[in-house]
Amino acid sequence: MTESGLKLILWIVATGLIGATVAIPQAVDPWEMPSLVLDREAVSDAIELDRALADEVRESPEAQSLRELFLDHGRSEANPPYERAVYDKRQVAIYTAIEALVAAHGEPTLAAMRASAVEDFIEVFGDGTREPNDDYEVGVIGGMREILNRYGMIRDGVVIAPEMAVRAFYKGRWNAVHRRAPIDGLGRIELQAYWGWLALHGWGRPLRHREEALLAFADVGGFGAQEAAALLDLLAGRPDRAAKSLQELYSMSGELRLRNLALGARHVVLFPRAAP
Repeated sequence: MTESGLKLILWIVATGLIGATVAIPQAVDPWEMPSLVLDREAVSDAIELDRALADEVRESPEAQSLRELFLDHGRSEANPPYERAVYDKRQVAIYTAIEALVAAHGEPTLAAMRASAVEDFIEVFGDGTREPNDDYEVGVIGGMREILNRYGMIRDGVVIAPEMAVRAFYKGRWNAVHRRAPIDGLGRIELQAYWGWLALHGWGRPLRHREEALLAFADVGGFGAQEAAALLDLLAGRPDRAAKSLQELYSMSGELRLRNLALGARHVVLFPRAAP
């Protein structure tokens, strides 16, 4: 046998051994959630829509008044304490300004201003590593850094969450300031980003809130929702149900990773221990 022939045989044997090893059922720690995965094309389309809407904002006394109130609110957030009396007075002023804006220019103007505010924030905040330069930038950022920190979207001072999730959270803040539901006006991919981050990456948040977020994430077609539901079952102390769900997912997909997660969940049933 030639040397090259011997090498070929050894390579075939080694490859077979590696494949066999991978195929052997191995229980793995079933605590890690699937990462938030968003369709790139849908993300790109949503960002382009925001930019197009932002370009539609027309300067008017009504728009200027509402924008200044929003920036004032941001500056108060960034420089606590935010006195309750000041907050209440500003909220009344914001409500009045919204009424005047919609009466003069129509409801779509609000959507355009929200998109414009998001674009301003992305430009000013960047990756989160620099501090605001002036009062305008302080107003744009407001309390957003605290929100990003609270929900684990910043690590070591740098944004680690997908841009679409950051955008969705900023829109949620803008909506709240303007007396609207946090998800008002969010498109499908933005809702996936918003609910998906809360459900999949909300470590330290109340489990009930993560389960509610996961239901909303699944409703808008979020990727990995079924696997995440099984892992939340595990965190909630329902390992039997988690193992069953993971096994069913493995049976449907054939993914060895899911089989090993199911085995890990069964180990939790047999050898219970505290979740991380």
